[in-house]
Amino acid sequence: MATNEFYYQFPPPGDEYENEIPIWMTFYAASWSTFNIKRTRTSIKANPWLTVSIPYPRQMNTSNSQTYTAGGSLNVQSVETGNLLGTLGQQITATKELASSFFSGGSVIRFDHFETILEPGARRTHSFEINMVAKNEAQAKVANTIALIFQNNCFPIANTESLLTMQHPYIWYFEATSTKAGFFPDYWDGTPLTSVLKQVDINRSPILNTPFTTPNYRPIALNIKLLFVELEPAMQAGDGQFELINRAERFTKTNGRIGPPSGEWT
Repeated sequence: MATNEFYYQFPPPGDEYENEIPIWMTFYAASWSTFNIKRTRTSIKANPWLTVSIPYPRQMNTSNSQTYTAGGSLNVQSVETGNLLGTLGQQITATKELASSFFSGGSVIRFDHFETILEPGARRTHSFEINMVAKNEAQAKVANTIALIFQNNCFPIANTESLLTMQHPYIWYFEATSTKAGFFPDYWDGTPLTSVLKQVDINRSPILNTPFTTPNYRPIALNIKLLFVELEPAMQAGDGQFELINRAERFTKTNGRIGPPSGEWT
């Protein structure tokens, strides 16, 4: 588990139920940066501004989506014929066919030569549904604090030096963690990339038939839904590796190879 100053965990460290959690989901937040190396998973995990650990959530969903569009037919025909003269000949033939079709009542139908073209910039989304049911006052307090952390860091920070600008909220990296031997995080989290927090939904109404409040009137049950969007476009690491990397990790690699030289990023 993380040891930085701003570390929040549910149930809190030392709690009697802490050791009953076999797998955690740990969120690492770091200050916004335009420098590539500070946007990598390794950098954020090693130097987080704050860390939040919760029992593995009720739901974690990763949405993978690529954007394809229909490209123009002219370039496609040039490639297929091997020269522009061939393309010109096709256009002349097509014009004759259309003219003949027009005068004969429209019996000729042109074939669709449009290619499907990949557009760059695909970013995955990661959604979580988290239930935190407190069994005592300390748990209720930290559960509410964690809810406020996610809520607050969904919004920009007021820039005290300017009325016209704001500071970007934190960037995040999250992964499944465990102290158990033989644990493989990617089985549980799919190795997310550096992300920004887009949406936070907090339900403070009681769930799972729990009482309404603790003795000090803190909610004893919270339901939180989070939506993260990866900060930079996702791409394959290459060299036959089943790994996705982002632009920052691609720029900080060594030896000019597509994939990491020894299985680790520097």
